[in-house]
Amino acid sequence: MALHEGIIIILDIGRNVATPEEKNEKSFFEKAKECAARIIERKVMSEGKSVIAIILLGSKKTNNNMALQYPGTFKHIDIMTEFETPTWQMIRNLPEKPSDSKGDWFDSLIVAADYYKNGISGMKFSSKKIILMTNFKRLPAFDPDSIEQVLNGFKEEDYEVDIIGPNIYSDDHDKESIELARQFVEVTQGATETFENTMQYLLFHKKRTVKAMPWNVDLSIGPNIKIPVSTFLRIKDEPVVKKWDKSVKDPVSNSTSTSEAIVKSKEFFNPENKKVDEDNKIKGYHYGQKIIPFDEHDETMLYKSGEKSLTVYGFTNAKNIQWQTLNGDGLQYMFGRKGDRKAQEAVRCLVECLHELNLVGIVRKVHNNNNAPKMYALMPVIDTNNFVCLSMAAVCFKEDIKQMSFPTTNLKKHRCNDEQVNAFVDLINAMDLTNAYDDTYDDAEAFPIAECVSPSAQYVLDCIAYRAMNPDKPLPKPKQEILSLFEVPPMLLKKAKDPIDKIKILFPLKNVEPKPKRSKNIPLDIDLIQPIDVKTEDGEAADVKIQMPAHQAPVVVKNIGTFDPVGDYKALKNQNKSLAELGPEMIKAIEDMINYNINGNYSKAIDSMKILRSEYVSSDPGVYNAWMQKLKADLIDSDHKDILDLIVENKASFILKSENELSTYDSEYSHEESQLYENDTIPQSAELTISSEVQDMFDD
Repeated sequence: MALHEGIIIILDIGRNVATPEEKNEKSFFEKAKECAARIIERKVMSEGKSVIAIILLGSKKTNNNMALQYPGTFKHIDIMTEFETPTWQMIRNLPEKPSDSKGDWFDSLIVAADYYKNGISGMKFSSKKIILMTNFKRLPAFDPDSIEQVLNGFKEEDYEVDIIGPNIYSDDHDKESIELARQFVEVTQGATETFENTMQYLLFHKKRTVKAMPWNVDLSIGPNIKIPVSTFLRIKDEPVVKKWDKSVKDPVSNSTSTSEAIVKSKEFFNPENKKVDEDNKIKGYHYGQKIIPFDEHDETMLYKSGEKSLTVYGFTNAKNIQWQTLNGDGLQYMFGRKGDRKAQEAVRCLVECLHELNLVGIVRKVHNNNNAPKMYALMPVIDTNNFVCLSMAAVCFKEDIKQMSFPTTNLKKHRCNDEQVNAFVDLINAMDLTNAYDDTYDDAEAFPIAECVSPSAQYVLDCIAYRAMNPDKPLPKPKQEILSLFEVPPMLLKKAKDPIDKIKILFPLKNVEPKPKRSKNIPLDIDLIQPIDVKTEDGEAADVKIQMPAHQAPVVVKNIGTFDPVGDYKALKNQNKSLAELGPEMIKAIEDMINYNINGNYSKAIDSMKILRSEYVSSDPGVYNAWMQKLKADLIDSDHKDILDLIVENKASFILKSENELSTYDSEYSHEESQLYENDTIPQSAELTISSEVQDMFDD
């Protein structure tokens, strides 16, 4: 039989909690109701194994077992809700306003204890909690001789009494009543807290704690070593809501319909869009636009990963496993199998060896029989509290890794002096998150690991709770507490001000004016030529005359366009512009004519390449060859081999060193390398070439 977490909420709704202590403040009843609703909401969202009962203290009616056994006593105590799984309706049923009666909080604790013991059957509890919310302004009528007997009974039955509301360790309340409340909390090892601190604690939703389930397997090292181990999930990326149950809304009751539901059916269709019976279906896979049948006889050709296993493939230096090579959706911890002392000692020995030699293990994991295998990195974990284990994170396969090449920054114009470097060191020290708060806070660290909540997840859960209680209202904006998670701690801002000001002085910035948009030469538009109807005196149509467009001033070429790139290049060259300025514009125009070509005619682009190549032959062939290497790689990736053939046929490819014998330049491309590129071969590499815009950014 499953064990439940039992919670009884004793909510005081009497006359003594109806009046606010100060003006423009909420009454004790309003605060207690909000706190009780928040507790129930947290239990609903956590989907745990909790059951909740609600007892109203100070109610107009009396409904409890102790009042039936002892008539005339235990008055104004009503068991409003018996033990049940927390629901949204339980929150809606809370009283809207206090009553005119008063109840005895000491009697309510006895009623709650009796309900645990005699009010229910067939239910076992892992814990028995009683939450009392009252202001203790009414002195209970108790027998001093029976106090010790009641306290001993609470202790024997493992009841836990928690008091929320007043601070029972202050002197602002009735001393005799508060002293008795303290005894209940201390004897039952309960807790007490104010409404403000409790609501602050209940501000964010938390996942329910579940018992970790191990994945047991033998860690194989070579043919002879097998270590029984267990792995546990340490961190795992999961959706906020794993499963949504769709239901039909009843328009009358404005709740989920009990007579209607959503029914799903599965049907099968062939490529001709005709319905097929399930018995006649054949398994298949999509390959492009085609469906390839796959019957049972073909399954023998499938790759079989084997049985559940965890095999060490080898060991490598820890520096070879960097953050960009890790993937997967979480982190796992590995221990020696529980109860197997030899396995635990073997794992500890392996951890210490990996740590001393600075090594990391690479293992192949098959979670279940014939599941897809994955590669993992085994890394040693040695905690200061003698906590020793192996952490296991998935690593990428080689084809999943993309190496990106960036321009070198080890240039003279990019070098920083010692003063500039120290300025950034001061900024890093000033923005240390481990020392972000002063002594007024409990912890000096900001955004601690494994303690920070997800703002997006919290907002989704808040929206779900709000929609459950307000089905017809629009969703609210995120709470200020959620938005504050995005704010930088004020102490860090204050400490970082001086280093930032110093960096602004040491690194003066220049305003970069945006380049003007390129204007293209617009040809004569036939729509500008309009016929004019001329009629004679008799009303008959005369000969049609053509009105030519008005004479326009000659267009001044400012940029190289795609309409007449060669003409634009010559015009700009006549304006005494250098090849260093015109080369990138010409390259951009050529790439546009290739990438955005519609009719398949690349003659204009080839002619432009020939002109550009002839210019670079006598000046700096290295620039043209570097661009040609990138262009050919892009054309191969986009499967434009026809354009490559045109480039070679028209001799617009790489510039050979023999063509530039009259010029003195230091090119990185030798004659043999150029001949190799003429054969249109690109080195096999997963390296990505950065676009010219990024190159310009680094140059600036």
